[in-house]
Amino acid sequence: MSLLDDYAEYQSTSVHRNSDVGQGPSSSFSGNATSGVGALASDTDGFITTTLDAEDAPIFSLDTVQFQVPNKIISLSVSNDILVLVIEGAKVLRIKLQEAHNIVEADIPLSPTSLRACNVFLDPTGRHLLLSTPQGENFYYYEGWDSAKPLSKFKNMEITAVAWNSAAWSTANLPSSSTTRTILFGTHDGKIYETELRPGTGDAKAKRSDLPVKCVAELPVRERVTGIAMEPFPARRKQHLVLIATGTRIYQVIGAAADLESRSNDRLAVFESMLREGLTAPNFQEIPGMPGPGALAVYHCETRLNGKSTAVATDFAWLTSMGVFFGKLTFGAQEASDSVVENASLLPYPSPADIDGAVVEQPSSLALTEFHILLQYSDRVCALNMLSSKLAFEQSLSGHAGEQLQGLLVDESKRTCWLFSPASIYELVVTDEDRDVWEIYLQRRQFDSALQRCYNDAQRDVVLRAQAEHYFSTGDYVRSAECFAQTSVSFEEAVLRFIALKDNRVLKSYIVSKLRTLRRQDRTQIALLVTWLLEIYLSMLGAVDAKIAALATSAISNGSGEVSDAVLEQAPRKQSSGVLATANGRAPSSPPEITSEQEKLELQKELYSLVEEFKSYVDPSTAYQLAESHGRRDFWLHYASLRGDYERVVEYWMEKEDYIRAIEVLGHYGTPEAFYRYSPLLMSAEPEALVEILMRQPDLTANKLIPTLMRNEEGTLAGRPNQAIRYLRFCIQKQMCRDPVVYNYYLMLLIKESRDDDESELMSFLTTYGKDMLYDPDYALRMCKRYGRIQSCVHLYSLLKLYEDAVDLALKQGDIELAQIHAERPQDDDKLCKKLWLNIAQHVIKSSEPASVVMDLVRRSNRLGVEDILPFFPDFTCVDDFKDDICVALEDYEMQIQDLRGEMDEATRTAETMQRDMTSLKNRFAILNAEETCQICSQPLWVRQFYVFPCQHSFHSDCLTRRVVGACNRVQRRRIHELQSQNVEIAKMRRQLRLNPLLAGAGGRARATNGAATKESDEQLELQLRRAKQQLDALVAGECVLCGEAMIKSISEPFIDVSDQTSAGAEEGSWAI
Repeated sequence: MSLLDDYAEYQSTSVHRNSDVGQGPSSSFSGNATSGVGALASDTDGFITTTLDAEDAPIFSLDTVQFQVPNKIISLSVSNDILVLVIEGAKVLRIKLQEAHNIVEADIPLSPTSLRACNVFLDPTGRHLLLSTPQGENFYYYEGWDSAKPLSKFKNMEITAVAWNSAAWSTANLPSSSTTRTILFGTHDGKIYETELRPGTGDAKAKRSDLPVKCVAELPVRERVTGIAMEPFPARRKQHLVLIATGTRIYQVIGAAADLESRSNDRLAVFESMLREGLTAPNFQEIPGMPGPGALAVYHCETRLNGKSTAVATDFAWLTSMGVFFGKLTFGAQEASDSVVENASLLPYPSPADIDGAVVEQPSSLALTEFHILLQYSDRVCALNMLSSKLAFEQSLSGHAGEQLQGLLVDESKRTCWLFSPASIYELVVTDEDRDVWEIYLQRRQFDSALQRCYNDAQRDVVLRAQAEHYFSTGDYVRSAECFAQTSVSFEEAVLRFIALKDNRVLKSYIVSKLRTLRRQDRTQIALLVTWLLEIYLSMLGAVDAKIAALATSAISNGSGEVSDAVLEQAPRKQSSGVLATANGRAPSSPPEITSEQEKLELQKELYSLVEEFKSYVDPSTAYQLAESHGRRDFWLHYASLRGDYERVVEYWMEKEDYIRAIEVLGHYGTPEAFYRYSPLLMSAEPEALVEILMRQPDLTANKLIPTLMRNEEGTLAGRPNQAIRYLRFCIQKQMCRDPVVYNYYLMLLIKESRDDDESELMSFLTTYGKDMLYDPDYALRMCKRYGRIQSCVHLYSLLKLYEDAVDLALKQGDIELAQIHAERPQDDDKLCKKLWLNIAQHVIKSSEPASVVMDLVRRSNRLGVEDILPFFPDFTCVDDFKDDICVALEDYEMQIQDLRGEMDEATRTAETMQRDMTSLKNRFAILNAEETCQICSQPLWVRQFYVFPCQHSFHSDCLTRRVVGACNRVQRRRIHELQSQNVEIAKMRRQLRLNPLLAGAGGRARATNGAATKESDEQLELQLRRAKQQLDALVAGECVLCGEAMIKSISEPFIDVSDQTSAGAEEGSWAI
């Protein structure tokens, strides 16, 4: 079994790679075999320097892998971090580089001495292995098998090249993916076969494998197939490119595959139709002369396609007898007979460096990296740069005398390169192979590509300087300025260089680009540059305006609309970079004028974008001064709007007497303070537009706008609606304003605007808002009196409860109906209502109205009678006019008297009935047994004073009193205690009063007098005692405590009083079982 050195100890040490393989340290198998691809980073800025320091690793270094091979190595293959060795003795060693200590060994079913050479092909997943001997014996090995299986259907064919299917790569890491999909392979006799490698369910123990195979094509010239590749089009997955290489030719076959997912035995193979058609009229490149090695290599680059990472073939290389033929692969809309190869060239093989005039040896194999072609000779390995076509690396095996390299292989998944000889394995470590690519692109003047490959700012600076100088020398000053702004060239040097050109357009481009390179913290520099740019832009706009004016003047003077050549020569030409396609709303009269208008629009757009981005860095006073000095009021307005300095904008439009625009600015950006400040003047000029805007501002306070509204009151024209009333109505009805000042002012305006014959709006307002007293009725009354609004005055008198004044004013104006309405207002005072109606009747009578009118008034009032108004008629009034009414009144009186007599009789009968009931109550009794007990204490009832209720419940008076006191409220409890105390006091007083005559002794007349007084006092005390007992009985014995309301209210009380621990304990014990 083979042995491995201690890889962990080797990995933990830092190894300096030396270019001499014989003297330098060696490499071991490791999990990160891609150690040569990492970028070198600086400790300070994250980039590498422009020159290669002594301690930096070379781009290529050849290391010997510390691995003791049991026998001579026949062949080697590597893929997906898995290395497979075929050694003498017919053995296969499979090594996972991530687990280098774990080596799997498998047998090849051949005689150990018969296997001397073979071709080994490992699929990109590292699972499937195909072995082919020169004798035409072929074997298939799958990971985990103990031995390789002979392929019974692959007899007498030597497999020389295999094209793996990339459709299987995306599912390589899935456990269920155990097939290579459809693959192609070429043989020594120029035939192309198609097959699919998959381990069958029983193949692990079977002695041979019966994988199907089919010949799908044969080369027009019978040659050994030295290389084959199958690449799908990135955007057209069914369209494929098949490259077939021989010693003298390389074929391109493009077409659509039949089906990559499945195929049946009775159908054509997937690529058969495509290959047969493509090779019938082949598209090939032929290198004349002797056949070359013919090895083919394709480089794949990871590309994002539809959100997924996909490996796309980008470069190819082919070994010929005259050199390396290489080029780019560009996939697009190519069809059959088209070519995907671009920029192809033939690079001669390099001569050995230590032998002058030596015969150039042809390499035996090659590999591709991103920028280099690796060539493997028998005794050395070299690398050619594909961009510069120069030798970038060459390493010989000088320390291994007699040892010859046999192969060069690349693990595309890990980007590692491997070589092998019969006794050793080597790793070609690639470190930052693109570190010098930027210089090559720079020499070719491919500046964009060079910038993409720069590692640090120093390299970028070199490229940008060269690019800037190149543009400057070719006269492209604008692009030169943009490049200079990104270099380390001093600002002063560059500015002086561009000022000398006397072209503001170039200077502007440089300053704008320089501005983009500054940090936000560089406020001073940004402010200076932006200010300078403002000056440049304003100057350029002025020049363009002068040019437009000159063109217009020339067109008018010529009369034909054509511009003279003299004017065009005099017009400024150094700012002629217009790019827009429209003018300022004006029909162009000539092509030069169109260009000037477009240039002006473009400059304005750039200027506005500049100040918008850097508005916080510009000094406002400086910007305003620049705009005024150049007469650019349009920029002045734009900058003020951008800064939110809308008061300046409003003042500007008001100064120009363009009040509509001022109102529009206020409506969009105005603050409440701005409205309060500018509204008075705007109200005088454009009241309708201003009020329309005011009604859209919810944050305004209406009482602060009263001075503004007063301006409209002063300037209101006849026939035009008062806008102040309109706005105040909106505030009151829509915004629900409750400020009394607003209501009073609105009321005053309504009073002024109302007419004597139409007070409907005023009355509506007084009626709606008078209930909450949101306005001052006294003030309203004064204003109504001043302007003669009688109906409103009457309403306000009623609102102030001055009903007599309201009725008198209505009568004074002769409005009887209005007086009648307000006579009914004091609804709770019938006496006042009757008085008001009498005043109205008296006024009607004094007005010499017919008696019928007066009687209609009496009937309408429902409060007056004929007898009430008779005193107001003159003495000689004819009664005949209202005789019927008098008769009706007398009949009513008679009916009322009869009703009163009936009520008196009913009251008498009710009194008699009550007297009888009271008499019967005095004689009511109850029959009690001698054994009757108190319902509360269960003691005999007869031992003490007691109460008996109609429900036959009986209680001792003291027991009932205690029960009632415990259940009643605090007021009743206090009253019961007071009555009990009063009874006791009265009893004591009566006892004392009765003892006084006995203590006074004998004495004739005096004793008689005292006796009479004592008797009288005793009667009074007895009366008091009786009253107290009646009140006490009413409180205590008003109802039975067991079946009355008190018992119903006690339903929520618990049966056991928890506060009384003794009774609670006894009660609880009584329930014990």
